[in-house]
Amino acid sequence: MSFLRAGYGETIITPPPGTDLTGFGFYLDRKAEKVLDNLKVRALYLKDHKERALIISCDLLGLSVARSDRIRHQLGAVLGLPTRYILLCCTHTHSGPATESMTGLGRVNWDYVGRLPEAIASAAGQAASSSGEAEFGFASEAVEPIGFNRRKRNFEEIDPWLKVGVFRFKDRRLFLLNYACHAVTLGPTNAVSADWPGALVREIESRGDHCLFLQGFCGDIDPVAYLNRRLGATADDLALYGRILASRARKAADLAVFEKEPDLKSAAARIRLPLLVPARAELKKEADAAVESNREFPRVRSFIRNWRERAEKKHGEFRKSPWMEGIPIHAMRIGSLKILGFPGEVFCAYGLKLRRSWPSLMTAGYADGDIGYIPTRQTYATPGDYACYFAPKFYALFPFSPAIETIILRESRNVLARL
Repeated sequence: MSFLRAGYGETIITPPPGTDLTGFGFYLDRKAEKVLDNLKVRALYLKDHKERALIISCDLLGLSVARSDRIRHQLGAVLGLPTRYILLCCTHTHSGPATESMTGLGRVNWDYVGRLPEAIASAAGQAASSSGEAEFGFASEAVEPIGFNRRKRNFEEIDPWLKVGVFRFKDRRLFLLNYACHAVTLGPTNAVSADWPGALVREIESRGDHCLFLQGFCGDIDPVAYLNRRLGATADDLALYGRILASRARKAADLAVFEKEPDLKSAAARIRLPLLVPARAELKKEADAAVESNREFPRVRSFIRNWRERAEKKHGEFRKSPWMEGIPIHAMRIGSLKILGFPGEVFCAYGLKLRRSWPSLMTAGYADGDIGYIPTRQTYATPGDYACYFAPKFYALFPFSPAIETIILRESRNVLARL
C-alpha cells in the first residue's frame, strides 16, 4: 500500500482578445488577436502520511513576488496548508498576457489579473478533491538539445537533462517535468500560446496521462530554432520540441525506480540581494550607454527616458539601502526528488553547480515570483550585457551586484540541506 496520494487539476486562463501580450522587448504593441493554444493553470496536490503539498504551474510570463505571496496565502487559508508547502511557478511563455506593470512590456488587463487567484484556486481544488493512491518514481534523461546558450551562441553551457517525476495510478500516469529553455519559440507574434511547454504537455496528454511542467533555470538558454534565424519559427517547431521531450519523458518514466514510502518535506527562506547603484551624476552616462547598446529597439530612447525619471526619483532611497529585500528561496522534497524554486530568470550554471551535490534536483525558475535575470558573476565582466545591465531597468531600476552568485548558491544550499 502506498503512503502517497496525488491529484491533478487545471483551469483555462487564456486572455480575452485585445489583451496586451508581453515579452520580446518594449513598446511592440502586441495584442492577442488569435489563440494558437489555450493557456492553463495546472495543479499537483500531494499527501503523505503526515504532510500535504501543492505545486502549481501557470502558462504566464511571470508574477511579482508580492502577488505570488498573496495568492499562496489565499490558497493556504482555503486548503489549510502552510505557504512553505505551496510552490507557485510560471512557464515564462512570451505569448501570454502582461500580468505586472513593467514599462513598455504591455498594459496590464487588471480585470484579467484579478481573476487569476480564482482560476488558480479552482485548479488547486480539483487537484485536492481528485487525489488518489499513487506510486512515485524519479529519473533523468539526457535530451537532444532544444535549447542553446544564447550568450555564447553554442551548446557549451546548457542543461541537457530532462528531470522526470512520475506518479503511477492504476489506469494512468501523472508527470512532473522540468527542463530549461526560454519559452520564446514563436517570436513576437500576436498569437496566444503556451509555446513549447504547452506542446510538451499536450503530447503527454495525447496518451491519456496528465502533466505539469516546471520551467528550469533558463536565463541564458533560447530555443535551437534561434540558431538558424531569430524569428520565423512556427507551430511545427513547437510540436517537434513537444515530441522530443515527451518521448524522453516516457522513456525515463518506464525506467524509473519507484519508491516504497516517499514522503514530503519543505523548507523556505527569505534573503536580500545587493544592487549596484551608481552615483546620481552617473545616471546620464548610464542612460546614454543603454541607448547606444540597444539601438535595435525603435523606442529605446522613450524607454530609457522613463527609466531615468524613475531612477532619479528613487535614487536616494536605493543609494541609502542598495538591496532588494524579501526574495524567496523555496525547496520541496518528494521522496528522493528535491525541487528548488527561485523567483527569477536564473542562468543555467546555477542549476549545474547545485546538482553536483544533489543529482536528483529539479531547478524551477519563475517560482513564487519574478525579480528578473540572475546572471553569473563572470557575466558582469561584459560591458553592456543585456541580462546584467539593461533588463534590471524593467524590475528594480538598478542591476544586481556580481556578488549575487555567491549569495544565491550559499542560501540555496542551506535551504536544500534542510530537506
